[in-house]
Amino acid sequence: MIAMTRKISVNTFLIGSVVRLNNLLFKLALFFLCLTLSSCDGHLVGLFSPKGIIAHHERQLFFDTLALMLIVVLPVIVMSITFAYHYQVSHRVRDYKPNWSHSYFLESLWWGIPCVIILVLATITWKKTHELDPYNKIMGIKGTPLLVQAIALPWKWLFIYPQQGIATVNYLEIPVGQQVEYWITVDNVPMSAFFVPQLGSQIYAMAGMRTRLHLVADETGIYEGLNTQLNGDGFSDMHFPVHVVKPVEMQRWVSEVKKSSASLTQDVYKELLNPSLADKPKFFSRITPNLFNEVIMTYMDSTGPLHPRHNNSFKLHEE
Repeated sequence: MIAMTRKISVNTFLIGSVVRLNNLLFKLALFFLCLTLSSCDGHLVGLFSPKGIIAHHERQLFFDTLALMLIVVLPVIVMSITFAYHYQVSHRVRDYKPNWSHSYFLESLWWGIPCVIILVLATITWKKTHELDPYNKIMGIKGTPLLVQAIALPWKWLFIYPQQGIATVNYLEIPVGQQVEYWITVDNVPMSAFFVPQLGSQIYAMAGMRTRLHLVADETGIYEGLNTQLNGDGFSDMHFPVHVVKPVEMQRWVSEVKKSSASLTQDVYKELLNPSLADKPKFFSRITPNLFNEVIMTYMDSTGPLHPRHNNSFKLHEE
């Protein structure tokens, strides 16, 4: 009898501890949720503040997926707390059935509903994967896309506007409402990833390969672009502002850049291949023809144990 009483006391203590812990976790989660959401209107970035067509689709996909998963998650959380509280020994509920072990109805629910959710998620994912393929042009956008060739350098971004005959370093300007086609590669730096969170679609780039990405900005402003792939000492400094402006302002900006005396010659490009940190924006009024393709062919035609840019690889460390 004494042993039974001690066992009941221990069980009561354990169940009570679980209930108190659940209540504490719930209150902490609620507190941090309120803290996170306070004054959030002015601080939303990335996926939660889309400024492009692709980013809007990605946000909708995120919340659709979250809602489907909560169909399973929320009942589990609620039942975990409810059962621990309702069936504690101190309540002595009459409907407690220690010998009950099976129910076809309940098993059909907790196996069938997740299977249906997985099927729906798979269908949505398959559909959106094809709709948001970064290599495909965005449907419904009229006009000729603006071509921008992006080269990830150590540790800076070079943007070439071949149609306009200009180039920039760590600065990107694009017109609102016009589709932009990005050709992306890397030179003298490991694999990198091009990402403008508020416009959508992170995409990776490797040496000797051309990656393509299509984006459309639907609101003017200044957004952050960055490299999201760890690629060396200066990885954290590979940020660049993305200025989304009206088409008239875009033409005016191109005219201003063309007045610059700086030219992106082969010698200047070789200097850009040297590793550097936190480079300020630079602008070039003239560019070497077919520079982007030459960079790709440099790696495609390379053979032997030496890196094609081995003379430029370690100057930052030597300094």
